[in-house]
Amino acid sequence: MLEMAEDWTILEEDGVTVEHYTSPGGEKLRLLIMVPEAAEDGASRPCLLFIHGGGFTGGSAEMLLPQCRYFRKRGYVCVSADYRLLAREEETPAAGGFALEDSIADCKAALRYVRKNAGRWKADPHRIALVGESAGGYLACAVTALSALEAPGADRSVSCVPDLLVAYNPITQLLGRWKMSVRQAALCGADDPAGRWLARHHRARSLSPLCHLTAQHPAALVIHGLEDTVVPPEDGVEYAEQLRRLGVNTRLELLPDSKHAFALCKYTASDEEIVRTLELTADFLSSQWK
Repeated sequence: MLEMAEDWTILEEDGVTVEHYTSPGGEKLRLLIMVPEAAEDGASRPCLLFIHGGGFTGGSAEMLLPQCRYFRKRGYVCVSADYRLLAREEETPAAGGFALEDSIADCKAALRYVRKNAGRWKADPHRIALVGESAGGYLACAVTALSALEAPGADRSVSCVPDLLVAYNPITQLLGRWKMSVRQAALCGADDPAGRWLARHHRARSLSPLCHLTAQHPAALVIHGLEDTVVPPEDGVEYAEQLRRLGVNTRLELLPDSKHAFALCKYTASDEEIVRTLELTADFLSSQWK
């Protein structure tokens, strides 16, 4: 049985505080913050920063409020972030508007904001786990692995690398079907389609976390459903196994009967799948933060 309300809306009992962590181009981006009751000893709490999915074009911070409710009851400070979304375009390259790099920049800014302000919520700035689902899993991996990618004016004095990474059915590379999310390269003319394709391919590789893993990557939990037809399970498996080869403490959990978005309430997952995902995550976190 689930222990928390499955609503994707903010409930009065959630005690949510809304803060705006950045305003790129005047668009205020939110953090939904849930703080547990203060510990008797006044000790700081670990913090979880959640990044929602939605194929890069949809979704909102509210989607992961059920997960926040679950972990808040277990003493974690929980934060769920909005970020800039790409324009919806069927079977065409993302053009105009925001680029994937903007979404990554937002998520890096969100983690830096959480780390800088952790003390206000009695959170430990050195115990922050980044938790992402689907496209949010990609963004969590990108924030963690793409250290060289920084937006102009980014505050590099504060690390945006989380202390732990948790990725649910993550997109870890953009060299296949998800290359459509990479903005079309404008380096070649209309009469050079091969050049445009190659430029875009190289850009997709540069934005693929799987291609930029190092031994400095934090410990990670990767969970993927083997019945996932949206994001191939190979994406999660390759990410976890490459981290292991680099000597990074990595746990890989494969769910034989689970489809995509097995971690989401009010979607395709059963209560049993959601509970299993929450329990696997809680076990991983407690094993790292004893």
